[in-house]
Amino acid sequence: MINKKILLRSAVVAAALTPSVGMASGYKINEQSAAGMGTAHAGRAAMATDASVVYYNPAAMTELDRAQFSGGFTYIDADGEFEGSSVNGAQLSSEFEGYDNGGDYLGEAFIPFFYYVQPINDQLSFGLGVFTPFGTNTDYSDNFAGGGFADETSLKSIEIQPSIAFKIDDQLSIGGGIDIVYMEGLLSKQTDLIPYHPQSPSPILSDSSYSGFESHFEVEGDDWGYGWNIGAYYKLSEATTLGLTYRSEIELDLEGDSELENNGTLTFYSSDLNNLVTARARTQASEVPLTTPASATLAVTHQLTDDLLLQAGTTWTGWSSFKNFDVIATENTASAADPTGLGDTYADVSDLSGLEGGYVGHIDESWTDVWAVSIGATYQLNDRIALRAGYAFDESPVDDEHRTARVPSSDRQWLTAGAQYVVNSDLSLDVAAGYLFMDKMDLYEVNKKLDNTQKDPASVSGEYEIDVFGLAFQVNYKI
Repeated sequence: MINKKILLRSAVVAAALTPSVGMASGYKINEQSAAGMGTAHAGRAAMATDASVVYYNPAAMTELDRAQFSGGFTYIDADGEFEGSSVNGAQLSSEFEGYDNGGDYLGEAFIPFFYYVQPINDQLSFGLGVFTPFGTNTDYSDNFAGGGFADETSLKSIEIQPSIAFKIDDQLSIGGGIDIVYMEGLLSKQTDLIPYHPQSPSPILSDSSYSGFESHFEVEGDDWGYGWNIGAYYKLSEATTLGLTYRSEIELDLEGDSELENNGTLTFYSSDLNNLVTARARTQASEVPLTTPASATLAVTHQLTDDLLLQAGTTWTGWSSFKNFDVIATENTASAADPTGLGDTYADVSDLSGLEGGYVGHIDESWTDVWAVSIGATYQLNDRIALRAGYAFDESPVDDEHRTARVPSSDRQWLTAGAQYVVNSDLSLDVAAGYLFMDKMDLYEVNKKLDNTQKDPASVSGEYEIDVFGLAFQVNYKI
């Protein structure tokens, strides 16, 4: 069966399989403070200027001598353009007239964050962070030529991070926290139940009346996950500080329901029978195992002059843990006695996937570990105003061979600028802006079997261009 479905791409991993509107690689979101964004987050794990240190390096909480909170948001406006060349080997300009390039499929997003730090005594501090670690919101137009590979993806997540820090001596502090993550989302795509391919030997599949999408697939789901993080903060000298942090992987098992838009009676092509079949469809429970990547950050700051602070950092992210993305049905699966799964008179989603073993979908990701580097500077203009600027380079975990319509990503570069205004000894405000740009990137995607060989003639090719603008605001208040 020629099947362009990529079914049940988890609401959690939806961000991993779409161009994240944030400014980090993969589906991570870096926009956790306006103060950090102003310098492209350079050196933030080696400094403690506000309560957002809970996220960057909990060990540095011991540097805050008063209870305080920091809260705000980042606004993201992303533009994504796709210029398609072919689908299933047919040129878009001729045999696929009426299809389009998906429009601006990215759009806008607000990313909130909140942090609180409470010193217990001269050596011990407690902190709490609430922020968004992963997320995206993408939506191609209904007539997107690659709609059989990607349509709408919406991911929302929230992390609650209680943390504690201990000052060993005047130079060294250590700390850590628990990562409690909740994720939910929605994923949809167009489906060709009677696929069209002009070079097919089958008269049914080469009938141009079947060149459109016969149905629409959607899945929703959620899950809780738990991990941990540790950090160290070290004063190398009066002018230089170092910070080192590590975040663990988080294992999730997203459970949700997958369904076709026209649940009820539907007609589809069966490769086993080499003919059209009519059967009933129903909602099918499925599960998606997922492991988020571990990461480690090394940061340094140096007070070059009384007014100028230099900042730098590098982060390793272990995306190689994301080799395959498998979606597995947990009910109504085919048996050895009924390998097509149609013996129960229902055409369940897993029956239509063209895969075995109850698999609803399988995607060969083969992501790789990546590094990000950033540099920045903070200039104290006067007693009330500090100016910031930064640059970051972030490798993409997706290579050209494994790029998909849900992850048209490449290496990222971004420039940022920001400022802080001190209202009084208790209150300060931060603002920042950033622009992210990526080189144009080619796409050629096909469906694959469980052994990662090509499953059918379905394909989409074209070129992507993505630009992202961010604006952040933050309030800091000492209690």
